[in-house]
Amino acid sequence: MLIKNLILSFKKKVQNYKLKRFLTLEGRDHNLQIGALVILADGSKKTDILLRNNVTLYGTLSSQTGGKIIFGNNTRLGRNSIIKSVNSVQIGDYTAIADNVVITDNNNHPEDPDFRRKMKLDSLGGDMRLWKHSENAAIIIGENVWVGEKSRIQKGVSIGDNSIIAAGSIVTKNVPPNTIVAGIPAKIIKEI
Repeated sequence: MLIKNLILSFKKKVQNYKLKRFLTLEGRDHNLQIGALVILADGSKKTDILLRNNVTLYGTLSSQTGGKIIFGNNTRLGRNSIIKSVNSVQIGDYTAIADNVVITDNNNHPEDPDFRRKMKLDSLGGDMRLWKHSENAAIIIGENVWVGEKSRIQKGVSIGDNSIIAAGSIVTKNVPPNTIVAGIPAKIIKEI
């Protein structure tokens, strides 16, 4: 058991060292878990991703073309969850994002069918495949929000403080503070 704990501790230290090269840490007590991933593409820099005090990161953060991702204090991103930004995703203090959640401030592909056809002819890492060519809008997730497992939050959405996104919901419109939303698309089911 001691050897297993030593190996896990070593792996976590290596993971932290690798991740710190790709993001900005502010404050202390960052909990970067084994399996967490940061992807910077098309000019994004480590300063585009900011983790404040006591952030726990299990999932993936992906920034293209300078897209900002900002985590407030005492927040969490669960396993297999991903945040994709070409614009801006801000997460307020004390917010918990469960496992298998997708948060994306862009459509990933442009709507224009001719552009999409040409995009398929570009190389996998080519410019035409970048998110900057798709519609995008900033996402703001307030403080003390709970985002349930397998939920999806789409571009341009603001989620008010203390709200809950029920598991499996797809959020396409703003969520007022102190509410629970659920469904596809997510609708208010209760005020709290």
